[in-house]
Amino acid sequence: MRPSLAQLEAFFWTVELGSAQRAARHLNIAQPTISLRLKELSDFLGIALLERAGRGVRATPEGRALLPRIATVMAELRGIVGHDPMKQIVGPIRVGLAEGFAVTCLPPLLAALLNDHPGLQPEWAVSTSTTLEAQLLRDALDVAVLLNPIGDERLTLAALGAQPTAWAAPSAWGLRGPLAPQDLWSLPIISNPPPSAMHRQITGWFAAAGLTPSRLSVCSSVAVIAELVAEGIGMSLLPERMVARQIADGSIQLVPTVPPVDDGRLFVAVRSGNEDVKIQAVTAIIRKIVLQIGYLRGR
Repeated sequence: MRPSLAQLEAFFWTVELGSAQRAARHLNIAQPTISLRLKELSDFLGIALLERAGRGVRATPEGRALLPRIATVMAELRGIVGHDPMKQIVGPIRVGLAEGFAVTCLPPLLAALLNDHPGLQPEWAVSTSTTLEAQLLRDALDVAVLLNPIGDERLTLAALGAQPTAWAAPSAWGLRGPLAPQDLWSLPIISNPPPSAMHRQITGWFAAAGLTPSRLSVCSSVAVIAELVAEGIGMSLLPERMVARQIADGSIQLVPTVPPVDDGRLFVAVRSGNEDVKIQAVTAIIRKIVLQIGYLRGR
């Protein structure tokens, strides 16, 4: 008996992505299958390959010693199956991601790019959509995933779909819906600063009822806002998938409202007329990943 390619692949991607769950999603197989392959490889070699690291895992010293050899095997495998011309795309590309989208989608997106286009050298920018839109316009980015973009004739927008969005509140508040703007306007609310998509959506939701939130704070990071909500500081309008962990651990609850919140609309944006093959490759991977992980509403 000897280690199988599937076992080596399971170990490589688990270390690369930091968890068996992400490795399973990347390889499009069930997590128990990944766990079984990791155990079989560890038992065969007679060493512990992985250890806990926060909420994920990392290679043990023994595992790290093996990793360069396994990485060589993975590279050779890519070479064997690399007859697809798209796999020969190489060079840097500057990719912007709206932060709420990036928190969930960047790990599988990066893994897919490493696998399908190992010659690409992505440079990631994670920020609010309005910041990314401005960077695209001044040629500081090549392509970006934007949420509810303002729009400019110099940009070409291709719709991805609806990002599930909801009011998120500290579970400790014990809110029971459905709630109206009149029920929430006086509560502490945290938003990205104007003119961000989040700020426009929050203020627009209240404005439709003739109200302005009276205790509105701003923070530039969507991920930090989620942590502030989990700590009981305030509530916010957040992507549902981004706060799945906090919902599961009971620190955040989604609050149904009347009227309901509109889902955010995601677009892939490029400067008009830019038909770089690297942009086409990244766009195709983005579309594949959001379908693969079921990120969009109705997908």
